[in-house]
Amino acid sequence: MQFYGEGRVTRLFFRRLALQRLAALGCLAGLAACSPHYDWRVVQSSEGAYSITYPAKPSSDAREVHLSTGVLPMHMQAARVDQALFAVGVIKLPSADVALRTRVMADLQKGLLANLGAAQSQVQTVQIRVASQSPPFVTGTGVYAQGHGVDGKEQRFVDARFVAYGDRVYQVVVLGEKAPPQEQIEQFFDSFTLE
Repeated sequence: MQFYGEGRVTRLFFRRLALQRLAALGCLAGLAACSPHYDWRVVQSSEGAYSITYPAKPSSDAREVHLSTGVLPMHMQAARVDQALFAVGVIKLPSADVALRTRVMADLQKGLLANLGAAQSQVQTVQIRVASQSPPFVTGTGVYAQGHGVDGKEQRFVDARFVAYGDRVYQVVVLGEKAPPQEQIEQFFDSFTLE
């Protein structure tokens, strides 16, 4: 014998139970996104005149890059999490010449895509934060591509931002065999601030 409304109460009970389980799964997914692999920390570079939040302790390096404008030194900071590298490269130019900045940015973009073996890329205009300016943004270029490494075997991806400001050109990059979660990429890029 079934009472009037008993089936409705049972359906409501199981619906509520299902919603609670979905909420619990959402919490677990949120905790996974805050994985201990990502140990975010703010790093300021007085030499590079920028700050950014890295997902792990970065290491520093310097090397010369061969560009159409000649050989220029690039200072880099990079942190690796799993299979992804989060990096910032800075080239200090001999002057703040606009034409020179434009050529160096184009060369960096072309070189990055050539190293990836990427035939196609998605390019968009992006806003880069500037701490001491009003309005607090300058325009840069965002590039996303997939391809193969120099060995031609392993699949690679790159998501990068290029911007010139004053006498410096910046290359902010996330690259690797497999893309990290999008929210981690966005946190890295959104934190990049020119000083």
